[in-house]
Amino acid sequence: MKHNSITISVFLASLVSVVCSADSILIKNADIYNALGMSAQTHLYLDNGIISGLGDSAPTSADMIIEGRGMSVTAGLFNAATHIGTVEIEQIEQTVDFYSDNQAVTASLKLADAFNPRSTLIPHNRTHGLSHAILMPELSFNTMGSGSGSLFAGQVALVQLGNQPRVVNDSVAVAVDYSEAGISQVGNSRAAGLAHLRQALTDAQHFAANKAAAMAGNHRDYMLSHADLEALGPVVKGTKPLLVKTHRASDISNILQLAADYNLTLILSGATEAWMVADQIASAGVSVIIDPINNLPISYESLGARIDNAQLLAEAGVNMLFTGMDWHSTHNAYLVRQSAGNAVANGLDKFAAIAAMTRNPAKLFGAEVSGTIKLGEVADLVLWDGDPLEMTSEAKLVIINGEVIPMQSRSLQLRDRYYKRLQALQQ
Repeated sequence: MKHNSITISVFLASLVSVVCSADSILIKNADIYNALGMSAQTHLYLDNGIISGLGDSAPTSADMIIEGRGMSVTAGLFNAATHIGTVEIEQIEQTVDFYSDNQAVTASLKLADAFNPRSTLIPHNRTHGLSHAILMPELSFNTMGSGSGSLFAGQVALVQLGNQPRVVNDSVAVAVDYSEAGISQVGNSRAAGLAHLRQALTDAQHFAANKAAAMAGNHRDYMLSHADLEALGPVVKGTKPLLVKTHRASDISNILQLAADYNLTLILSGATEAWMVADQIASAGVSVIIDPINNLPISYESLGARIDNAQLLAEAGVNMLFTGMDWHSTHNAYLVRQSAGNAVANGLDKFAAIAAMTRNPAKLFGAEVSGTIKLGEVADLVLWDGDPLEMTSEAKLVIINGEVIPMQSRSLQLRDRYYKRLQALQQ
């Protein structure tokens, strides 16, 4: 039986205030969900923020004991494509920092430099179980319909959303937009877009091999600025991924070939028609970031969209990461859980869905946590009051980097304020 949200919020506030003062926490009889399966009605023991007991190894006493029967525990959730902390109100340009109009700052745009750890979006999302997010730069489109004139959007960052939100890695990849929107920036031609990418990568190779001469001005003409070529250095050396947003199956194939030609480490995002070339993606060992709820042919590049894209990719052996709920993926980034649930409803294995928003992004982007629940790890987990992929389930306890997260946010404060006013009017 579910209680109303106000009753739950009061209970959560009292629970978290008690747990925050506890050095040790014992969660009894909860279902523990990991990427490879579930341990039913298992005890989980935390000692000063460290997972120190699981199952039979868990002590029977603690400073705080939570009866978890009927509840579940997962690792903290990752959303693999957001702008969280780099935008507050998208219609107010002074609060938007995830793109640049400066044509000299494309691949070198470092989103982490604009990350605001005090953004109101962070507590809103972490109270719903989101512990980490990937900051994804985007191309700029100004009011004249033009933009940066480049396919390179900038450097992708990994952030942790704990009590002291911070950038874990300010450059885990360099982002490229090879979707129809991006291609419109370089001549409205896919062929021109590929030529643009080849020239930029060739220039970056030349710059890396002749840096001293280039910095002295003794070089051929380059298409990109020195700062952008410097940012692409690790990409052309294969030590940093090129993260390419693209949707059409033939475009995905061309990008896979480009990566092979330049010996690049590649990550795909968007990938609406990826199911058509799933075997090719899997053979190349390329990871894919998708929103599994995207199933509408809203453009010519996504005419092959289908709701079981995630299932078909998993069957082919593709390593998947999830973002979620399309334009909600920043302000409500925690809804990645809803997209994962939709993927399961349409054929994806449940534990593959959990892996796509916990272990897989943690491993791919080198997070400080494993994205799993295991002994010896710093606790990064969520206690849910039901099945973790059931949307009526709510987070009862969130722990990030071993610290209990206060279940407070601006949205909850506003809700409670106006609920009290409503109560007063009804009296």
